[in-house]
Amino acid sequence: MKNIYITWHYTTHGVAFLKHILSHFYSLKKLNEPYHFDGLDQKILNLTFDNSDKLGYKFDEVIYLTAPQTAFDELSSRRFSHRNNALEDSAIKSSPILNAYTEMIQKFDTHKFKDELLFFKENHPDLEQEYLKLFWRNVQHYPLEDQIDWLQNWSNFKNHYKGRLKVENLPIHSLRNESEIAKQLQNWFRQNWNKLANSNLIINVSLGSNETQVVWHILAEAGQLPPNTRFIKTYDDKRDNPKDRFKKFSILEIPTNLISTIGSGFTIYSDSKSPSRILVNKKMESYLNTGFSILLLGERGIGKSQIAEEAKNSTVLNGKFIQANCASFDEDSKAEAELFGYEGDAFTGALKKGKKGLLEEADNGILFLDEIHHLSKAVQAKLMKALQTDKYNRMAIRKMGSSKEVMVECRLIFATNKPISELRTLLLPDFYDRIVQHVINIPPLRDIIEDRISDWERVWKGLRFKDPVPKEPDLIHWLKKQTLSGNFRDLQKIAIYYKSYLDFDESIKALIFEKTPFDFARNEFKSFHSKTTTEKNGQFNFSIEKTTKEFIADFQFELQKWAVEHFGGREPAIEHFRKLGDSITVRTFNDWKNKKSMKNKEPGI
Repeated sequence: MKNIYITWHYTTHGVAFLKHILSHFYSLKKLNEPYHFDGLDQKILNLTFDNSDKLGYKFDEVIYLTAPQTAFDELSSRRFSHRNNALEDSAIKSSPILNAYTEMIQKFDTHKFKDELLFFKENHPDLEQEYLKLFWRNVQHYPLEDQIDWLQNWSNFKNHYKGRLKVENLPIHSLRNESEIAKQLQNWFRQNWNKLANSNLIINVSLGSNETQVVWHILAEAGQLPPNTRFIKTYDDKRDNPKDRFKKFSILEIPTNLISTIGSGFTIYSDSKSPSRILVNKKMESYLNTGFSILLLGERGIGKSQIAEEAKNSTVLNGKFIQANCASFDEDSKAEAELFGYEGDAFTGALKKGKKGLLEEADNGILFLDEIHHLSKAVQAKLMKALQTDKYNRMAIRKMGSSKEVMVECRLIFATNKPISELRTLLLPDFYDRIVQHVINIPPLRDIIEDRISDWERVWKGLRFKDPVPKEPDLIHWLKKQTLSGNFRDLQKIAIYYKSYLDFDESIKALIFEKTPFDFARNEFKSFHSKTTTEKNGQFNFSIEKTTKEFIADFQFELQKWAVEHFGGREPAIEHFRKLGDSITVRTFNDWKNKKSMKNKEPGI
């Protein structure tokens, strides 16, 4: 793929600044690393291209975006105030060119590069090279056409970039008009899309005008820039030698989705009163910026997919979100084809043009794989190889039927409703280690009663019911007592039952026993909702990987959970067992829930 650098012309610094930025990239040797470079000295960079034999990194193409000269003159009057100021330039004052330069200014009313160059050729041929050598220091004061002529034909730029600069003069009347700028850029990208979409683009968004900078970010957020686009900004350090005309500058890579990430954070539980939910927010916000994979642990119906999707607004990448449920991969070949993609005719039934895999589709975004425990160990082994990232956090993937590797970078989020103890037995050890780089436990609803009413409101509104959120005291009291083993799905059932009664006509209400929507919702839920989330085919989960202490701890955990669900809370359960002669306490239930017996030397109750 070609590597292309794109920038607007900048009135304050002129084309010399473009040359100096490219000179620094030339010193990098390659383009892959993130960019954060400080203390770059223009006076030193100006000499970089002097040596035509030196090998360094060069962009395949440099696209210099311009507009008519009048549009740039609207931004700055500096071009017209140059004349005598140039004589105050320390380099010119200390150069043998000073007297000739003064004579030239007196001869010409306005600066035009070709006139001045001819003046030196005819009157001071011995100083012509000195004139060209110092020209960059005042190049911004010349018409745009002259600046580009100097850059391409007279500066050391031609030693390395001859034939690589493409000037695009867009018909923009005013560089203060965001709509006009956006329209012309959109047209230009459409006309050149095929070439640009198959190239790596580095766009310097900080040059041009304030309005061109805004338009770059708007186009990126709207998905109207090619997929392999990176943004940089360049800026002077005005605190360092403030009187120096050529201050040191910096180059910094910035996200292409900057607008959506400013102040967004991770907000899915922003109104939560629960410390455990607030911790989920904080961990997700922190982990997303590391580049490592994230594993979401939580029971069914707890909203793992919604949490993963929320992440697309918080990552430094471009907001792309691709998801798949591993339970849908009923065959290893299907899983491999979906994850890695395939070339045409790679297997019977394959599309002739082939297909991108989920990993490639998620490049520069997020790939969310739910129910990761359903992947076969054969697919785990192949995926594990792809997940070995390089130092730039990129993965090398190979489509089915292809011998070529494709490099992709994406945030990987996995999810499962299995406990860690069981997940270890279902996954290859190395694959398990790879996906648990960051782990986030999502608390079940029974552990966050303080958020029960806000959860109820969220579910009701999420179902888009037009009726106000029901909040009668009996309903609220009952909701707070429910363990909701199905989590949000149970709340949705209750809301649907409640709304159904509201929609019943009088003939239906006359035929049923319940006389209020709350009574109907409560009885329907009690009759039909699932009692447990952890039973496996109605049996206790035995495993050859468990010790007897782990078995006992698991049994105690399931016992307390069943008792709470069956009797409607801990206190009723404790009261029941005490009537049978058990000396059970709240602490006992807490110990069972936290599997404290695994930490004791003797496993008893």
